[in-house]
Amino acid sequence: MKEQILDGIAKELKNLSSEKSRDFYYAIHQYADDYDDDSIRALILAWNQLGYGDFDNTFPVTAKLVVELKSVYDGVERPREVYEGIISLAKKASSEIQNYIAEFSK
Repeated sequence: MKEQILDGIAKELKNLSSEKSRDFYYAIHQYADDYDDDSIRALILAWNQLGYGDFDNTFPVTAKLVVELKSVYDGVERPREVYEGIISLAKKASSEIQNYIAEFSK
């Protein structure tokens, strides 16, 4: 299950990383909510509930990304630079998860 959660998060981060900042306002809900079982927030919740440790401590960049996503998920359109920053952070979070997966699979 741990591997499935990480793979799901990695997939979502890859998708988020490929978003275009000019269109990101319309895609935020896909990443910021926790309604779908395969959303980043729902997967993090599953990680914590299954006792794999504190996600925020294990993956601080990804945790920061989630905080950023939640903060801009309020219906207010932000400047493109804000979305560019979130997309850039998603790329760093993706690397963080991929590095952990690589270590975990050794």
